[in-house]
Amino acid sequence: MDPGSVRRPSCLGLIDGVTGSRWIVDATPQFPSQLDDLFSVDGGSVGGPPEGILLTHAHVGHYAGLLHLGGEVMCGHEVPVWVMPRMAEFLNAHEPWASLVARRHVILKEMSPQSPVSLGERISVRPVPVPHRDELSETVAFEIAGASRRVLWLPDIDDWDARLADWVAGVDVAWLDGTFYSDSELPGRELGQIPHPRISDHLAEYSRLADGGGTDVRLIHLNHSNPACDPESPEARLIADAGVRVASEGERIEL
Repeated sequence: MDPGSVRRPSCLGLIDGVTGSRWIVDATPQFPSQLDDLFSVDGGSVGGPPEGILLTHAHVGHYAGLLHLGGEVMCGHEVPVWVMPRMAEFLNAHEPWASLVARRHVILKEMSPQSPVSLGERISVRPVPVPHRDELSETVAFEIAGASRRVLWLPDIDDWDARLADWVAGVDVAWLDGTFYSDSELPGRELGQIPHPRISDHLAEYSRLADGGGTDVRLIHLNHSNPACDPESPEARLIADAGVRVASEGERIEL
């Protein structure tokens, strides 16, 4: 494998441009390096935990990085972690997550569906329930609002179910689940057990949202099998020709 082609799991950093406070959406297995990147933006000081973490759901790529807040690594102290109720139950009931809570490395702060959470004076985050494989917790997307722009972070969903236009209504940028390009990526697997919307099935819809709806559509959470991971692939060119983009690491949006 070409080391230059390796990509980390999807997460989103938030920065208050006035105070310099920083939050991160989802704690992936690559949490330390992604946190370093977040703190290096605009000359921040690398090394400590963020002001808080917001979790979408209990699948390993979205919360496993919390381990690094324990005493063996960062030894975080009362780092706020915003979670939905079932996610809180899961973390409280299972080790090693329960010890992070018991030892106050993290403080779980429960969210309610559709109720905005204020991150300081300039950023608000609204959890939006979405259908996904909810064996361990519910799943949410986040609509994030700043002074002048609004974005949607939606890395995991089972199916758009003709509701995509509703979810992206009013947002300037939508980062959307692009896990698989087509069913051909997963020979031998029971596809009903991994129901993500296939890019090839919805590309025309994404294009309409980008062209007619004025939403900047960016695809995230691409599986390693997704041919669109290669920017020179025919699939990546089809996506670009549709007026859509595959998100790149480190891209920035001013809110």
